[in-house]
Amino acid sequence: MRSFIAIELDDYTKNLLNGVQLKLKQHGIKGNYSRPENFHLTLKFLGDIDLPVFNEVVHIIKKVAFSNQFFVLKLSGLGIFNRGSKMIIWSGLEKSNRLLKVYSELQTELENLLPNIDKREYMPHITLVREVKYSGETVDFISGVALDHQFEVAGISLMESTRINGKLTYIRRAFEPFKPN
Repeated sequence: MRSFIAIELDDYTKNLLNGVQLKLKQHGIKGNYSRPENFHLTLKFLGDIDLPVFNEVVHIIKKVAFSNQFFVLKLSGLGIFNRGSKMIIWSGLEKSNRLLKVYSELQTELENLLPNIDKREYMPHITLVREVKYSGETVDFISGVALDHQFEVAGISLMESTRINGKLTYIRRAFEPFKPN
């Protein structure tokens, strides 16, 4: 099962980001737009995992969720970066020590389970458009988009990435809530 660990977004936040996508389209930005129901904040991409690893990851997210409390994240604007030969437009987040703590705990636990797991620096973002075709004017437009929105983070999800009727679809396979404040 192709999997990743994520923070899921509430419907209001998804709708807000979908509105941003509509503005990008109106500005003539072409690319592979993420479906709003797929918006999420990736904590860790796992790749293909089997059932025993899946069960261990469920245990890990339970442990990490239990040691953390609900918190709030704030969107901070749009950015663009390379992923190989392709550009991605994303929504960034203001720095959050609570998010970084959750990420660090997950990373430590996952390195014990999966020694070859990616150890790159974490850059939290929500992908809006992949394979972007853009110009310098596009970059100027993106840097001028301001987002003033915050949302509650309820817990950690283990997601499956699959295709259903040819569409990339993310399915929640496990969820663990953070402790209430």
